[in-house]
Amino acid sequence: MTKRNLTILLTIILVILFIYYILPISIPIVVAIILALVLEPAVKRLEQKLGSRKWSVTALYSGILLFLVVLLYLMMTRLTEAVLEFSKDLPSKADALIDAWGNIENRMNQLLPSSVTETLSSEVQKFLLSIRDAIVDMFNVQNITAFISILPELIISGLVFLVALFLFMLEVPRMKQFIRQHTYERTYTRGMLIWRRVSTSVFGMLRAAVILSFITWVFTFIGLLFIVPENALVLSLIICIVDLLPIIGATGITIPWTLYELITGDNITAIKLALLSVFLLVQRKVLEPKIMGNGVGLSPLATLISMYLGLKLMGFIGFFIGPIVLMIIFTFVESGAIKTNFKI
Repeated sequence: MTKRNLTILLTIILVILFIYYILPISIPIVVAIILALVLEPAVKRLEQKLGSRKWSVTALYSGILLFLVVLLYLMMTRLTEAVLEFSKDLPSKADALIDAWGNIENRMNQLLPSSVTETLSSEVQKFLLSIRDAIVDMFNVQNITAFISILPELIISGLVFLVALFLFMLEVPRMKQFIRQHTYERTYTRGMLIWRRVSTSVFGMLRAAVILSFITWVFTFIGLLFIVPENALVLSLIICIVDLLPIIGATGITIPWTLYELITGDNITAIKLALLSVFLLVQRKVLEPKIMGNGVGLSPLATLISMYLGLKLMGFIGFFIGPIVLMIIFTFVESGAIKTNFKI
């Protein structure tokens, strides 16, 4: 056991302990570090124009803060109001869906044997009733109270994130210098190579995903102005957020919505939503290869598995972190830091 091997072993143990004990309670700080590193190229470009890192960080940070304030205002006003109104109407919408299924059932009785239709009707009724009950339970007093009770913790975490982001944006050069002083030249060179590949692929794809979702929001907002103009802004924002989810995309909302309108008898709205779904799907398939470029990609199966494992291990946030971690692992493999050319 050499000194170098002992150091590597201790480092691995510390990293495991950090991931297991510290990381779950340090999400705001970790996110702030990652975002500061992602924004570093933009800070450097502003620094060249303004001549001062402090002024460049202050300008960029002010822009981010303004964006967050506007987003928070929309969420606290329009989005909250729309969600409350939508939650009030959900039980009646579920009842309308049950009534529509009754009409479909009557038609099926004329085409299929009674034993088949009775079994199918019973299962569908149970499914629709369970959806209605789940919706009612989701917005009951206990859940709303529980959400309000965690608001102080969310506010504190948000403030910690904002302060940490500003400080990390200022300290990125010192952080790099500290790492260089405490690593061998070979280790630092290989680490920087891995970091450049990770930042180029993972963060590049995340930026591309944000751009694609913004484009989706613009087209969705315009389309919804002709369908539900009173709620076009709120619904387009919700669809834009869902569009960030791997695999699901914007059509994960518009297609079920189309089916609902078709089943409940609103054929005009169903046709409009179907056209919007087709347009969103086509624009995504056309723009995605051009914007994503040649970044590190994941197959749908690998993405699905990483999302599921992330959800089980880390909760809702793991649904997003899982694919990112998998992309980082693939990047390490491609860089040669993780050897895969072995046999058992």
